[in-house]
Amino acid sequence: MAQARWESQVDFPFEFQYRAELEKRAGGNPSWNTGVDYAHQLAISSDSAEVAALYRAAGLDLASDIRALNSGTRITADPIAVAYLDRFISFDGNLKVPVLTMHTIGDGLVVPQQETAYADAARAAGKQDLLRQLFVHRAGHCAFSSAETIVSIQVMIARIDTGSWGGPALAPGSLNSAALALGDTYNQVGGFFKSPPAFENFTPGPYPRPFPKRSSAPP
Repeated sequence: MAQARWESQVDFPFEFQYRAELEKRAGGNPSWNTGVDYAHQLAISSDSAEVAALYRAAGLDLASDIRALNSGTRITADPIAVAYLDRFISFDGNLKVPVLTMHTIGDGLVVPQQETAYADAARAAGKQDLLRQLFVHRAGHCAFSSAETIVSIQVMIARIDTGSWGGPALAPGSLNSAALALGDTYNQVGGFFKSPPAFENFTPGPYPRPFPKRSSAPP
């Protein structure tokens, strides 16, 4: 039920209304599924076990649906639109300044696996020392408390002032203690409910469809 509500109330507006606006700016459709093997995509997905369990519970044939997807009509992209997104949206990892990201583990809109893709790009560009990534064990998109946001900004300021990330300061325990010390007023999410700080060591899985920066036209 929660997943269905999230799709209808959060994901669908982005996937339809905002997608239409993006295509208008880009001059066409920038996405494609030519050459995509959906069985492989599911196998490497962090949600593969859940998908299989839901299919079993519903008495449905997952393998049949995968075959239907793989045999379906393919969608090609408009090269002009791909070039637009490549120029204005794609990241190349060539960081110029320190970057600190923070992501909720249960984000259903911008999946945490995108942090993997971002880190891979920074590493490929030799800029991994400029990047640090924090994860908060909570559902929702950017569902951070004010306290979690404040301590993250403090870490970023310290990095700028000292030239070092200061390893212990990035440990979840240290971050949670610092956030908790800010008091109940700041340890709320959205101003609606109290939530203890929830920084956690987390390694997101692989991004399902990695892409090279400045790639040629899609297949």
